[in-house]
Amino acid sequence: MNTLVVHPKGHFRLPHVSRCALALPPRVPVQADARRIPVAGLCATFPLIAGRARTRRSATAESRNQALQFELLKHGITFEDLDRPPHDPLLYPAVRCCKAFVCPSNKHALEVACRPGRAVQVANDVARLVRDAQKASAEWTERKEAQKNIQDTERITFKPLTPPLILVLDCIRSTRNVGSLLRSCALVGASVVFCGITPAPPMPAVLKSAGEAAALVPSSFAVSGKDAVLRLQREGFQVWALETTSHAKELETTEFPDGPLALVLGHESYGVSASALKACDEHVCITTVGIKNSLNVAVAGSIALFEVVP
Repeated sequence: MNTLVVHPKGHFRLPHVSRCALALPPRVPVQADARRIPVAGLCATFPLIAGRARTRRSATAESRNQALQFELLKHGITFEDLDRPPHDPLLYPAVRCCKAFVCPSNKHALEVACRPGRAVQVANDVARLVRDAQKASAEWTERKEAQKNIQDTERITFKPLTPPLILVLDCIRSTRNVGSLLRSCALVGASVVFCGITPAPPMPAVLKSAGEAAALVPSSFAVSGKDAVLRLQREGFQVWALETTSHAKELETTEFPDGPLALVLGHESYGVSASALKACDEHVCITTVGIKNSLNVAVAGSIALFEVVP
């Protein structure tokens, strides 16, 4: 009986396979000599084999998922606790640890994930990361209280703008950019809404970049930029996207509203998300005259803040 043989370089070899053995359709030619077919080509030619391979991979991931959930329950942790919106940035390492075990990124990682007892080890690592996050959260709360006491003692208070001004950070990825924007908000009296994957205090990298501004600036969270835009509009804000679009107005010559205003800043590479752009009341951009047609998001946000502030 003929069998499929795996070539060392990752190809399948079909040694003298007959048409009847594989039930090939008439239009698929069969050569008399042995030939090598890449994995992708084999899956395309024999969808049944491809379907079985996908089923086996899915079943393996599902079994790892169930095993990890079972072990995490022993620590009093569920997946919902780790990944419930709005997401706690301190729990990102624990979430990444879970995802790396359930959905390995390469062959070696898959081999490690399939080792006996690996689910127990991963659950212990996740539990440790959760404890670290809880400790950091408690330290952050103490730090904010200490900062508040210093402000009360020295009679230093955060003076929000009237009418209020808010920066909406829609999936900004850099902790340094977030820290720089927090500093600018502290200078002008603006608030911040963190959306999506945007890093936020008390992530250590954000605290290092923002300094005392991290504890001074009022902030809130939203699942997405669109959700933040719609919420602010319901609260009476005009929401403008700081983005170069076909119908964007020049920020320098635009008349700002008399009421509350929110400015949406987007991802460093992709900009403001399409759903948030569509929901915004206006699009504005900063005029450039050089070769480049865009600014760093922290620089652009800071310029916009000081344009708005009278």
